[in-house]
Amino acid sequence: MSSVKRALVAYSMSSTHVQTTFDYLVAFKRFCGFDTDFVHVTHHAPVDFDFDSYDVVFHSYCARLCFDGYVSDSYRERLAAFRGVKVLAVQDEYDRTDTLKAAIKDLGFDIVLTCVPQDSLDYVYPRSEFPGVTFITVFTGYVPETLMAELPSPKPLAARPIFIGYRGRDIGGRYGRLGFDKFEIGRRMKELCDARGIATDIAMDEASRIYGTAWFDFIGDCRAMLGSESGSNVFDFDGSIEARFKEMAAANGGVSPSYADFLPIVVDRDGEIEMGQISPRVFECAMMRTPMVLFKGRYSDAIVPDQHYISLEKDFSNIDAVLERLNDLPALEAMTQRAFDHLVGSGRFTYQAFYAGVADAIGERLARKSHGRSGQAAVSMPPTAPVYRSGVIEEPATPVPLGSKGFRLRVDATEAAVYRRELDRLMGEFDHLRSIFASELDRSLGSCAGVFERVAQAAQMTIPPFFTQADCETTRLLADYDAETVLASQQRETARAAFEAVLPTGQEDASAEALRHMLQQEKDGYFHLIEWIRRLNEVYDADRLNLERAFYKRIAELGTTVLPGLSPKQRFSVWLLLLKLRFWAARRRALRVATRSPAIRRLLDIWPGIIPLARRLARRLKLSGLT
Repeated sequence: MSSVKRALVAYSMSSTHVQTTFDYLVAFKRFCGFDTDFVHVTHHAPVDFDFDSYDVVFHSYCARLCFDGYVSDSYRERLAAFRGVKVLAVQDEYDRTDTLKAAIKDLGFDIVLTCVPQDSLDYVYPRSEFPGVTFITVFTGYVPETLMAELPSPKPLAARPIFIGYRGRDIGGRYGRLGFDKFEIGRRMKELCDARGIATDIAMDEASRIYGTAWFDFIGDCRAMLGSESGSNVFDFDGSIEARFKEMAAANGGVSPSYADFLPIVVDRDGEIEMGQISPRVFECAMMRTPMVLFKGRYSDAIVPDQHYISLEKDFSNIDAVLERLNDLPALEAMTQRAFDHLVGSGRFTYQAFYAGVADAIGERLARKSHGRSGQAAVSMPPTAPVYRSGVIEEPATPVPLGSKGFRLRVDATEAAVYRRELDRLMGEFDHLRSIFASELDRSLGSCAGVFERVAQAAQMTIPPFFTQADCETTRLLADYDAETVLASQQRETARAAFEAVLPTGQEDASAEALRHMLQQEKDGYFHLIEWIRRLNEVYDADRLNLERAFYKRIAELGTTVLPGLSPKQRFSVWLLLLKLRFWAARRRALRVATRSPAIRRLLDIWPGIIPLARRLARRLKLSGLT
């Protein structure tokens, strides 16, 4: 058996469109020295294979365990049963920290790659609660060597069209000062530059965010890039801060509370720990030789102000000096070269260096663990192709992390399954209505036939049928429904089979096209069935009304055509019978008028004393066939 250790990386396809996240994942495979597979584990992804063929499971930060239900239950069950080394990379630990801590314990992680400084670990992860867990403090991102080789040569600063660039977001006051800085540095800089007539490209809205390699194009077009420390000092251990934030937003018409509004709630928590970290953007700017204007901070002690970046005071008191320095291109070029040499050229902050340390920590744990594939009986290998079964795509182990196309497939497959379940439910509802309506029509036809049979016996004559099943539109509609349903079911099954056949081939575009067709078939079937149910109700009501009208008409005809030709005794018997029928018909009309009267309905709503009467009325309606 091969001595090369095997690793499984758990991640979320919904996050791989972010370049930093994708780099983090692929660098593990490239630099850790394991035979590595990847598996998508969020959004209820079914993971239906054992992990026994692996020595290590590396759980990436993008599959966030702090949110209940985000990571699929099937994966969690497999991970909990796994006896190899379990590694968790975690970021944004300040969100629902207690839920995250519980997951670390329940799933049995051996190593946690955390952003919490070593001297503050007891504040977040008390050693008494995690006696067997190794916590390693790391950055949120590193220099991606693979991507760097693919990037174009940086433009000279004089040739860059954007004087100052930035992309941030307004997250309100929930994450304290560090969270506020991400918004404030952009807002205030844009305001001051606009007042001075300096053109910038600064935005803090979601629509303006840039992803993938286009982000590096943007950085390369900027003479300077703004930035601030990453992270948050406000640890929301039990979710109460998040709940309070949402309450205030709801009370304010959905508008999130500002930093100033929310500061009284988080001010004490904001000073209990220092989590300010260096951001992956710092490495990205160094790679693109783009000068950085950063708020004053520690930045994980990885960079030095004035040597690697221009320091901006948080009150903008030195803004004029900063703007003046951005016009000194030779000094800026020298600064970017120093930043590149320190952060990139030195190799200290690359993914290769990072994962070398991670691999060493994993190796130590493997040596202490009894788990080892060489000591086990033969184990089954995981599936390498996705399978569509029971309305879901069962996740395979893939050689690379999948991206937005793969995620879109799973979203659409889930939507198709929802439509199919609803379609099956509606078909059951249609069949239920069909049974009720057919039974009611048969009962009504039988009742009417019985009435006229008594009249025929009293008159000692034959009275031909006045209304039969052949006169019912419901019968014809059901025949049309049956014919269409057979054809539509065949078309849906054909579309489903086509998708099931192409999915395991790994052809994402072909799979997406087959899935679009299958989804459309399921949607069409669902909405068509809603229309069939509407038509069935309409046709049944029409048939019932036509039956009643035909019944009344036949009563009137019998009174004028049959009575005169009968003997006095027969005439009296038939007259009494027809009188009863007219009274019964009049009562039915009165009941129908009453049930449709707005005044009666208002009385039913506002007068509790009428409830017993309403119940008797309902029983009469049921007995008369009106409901």
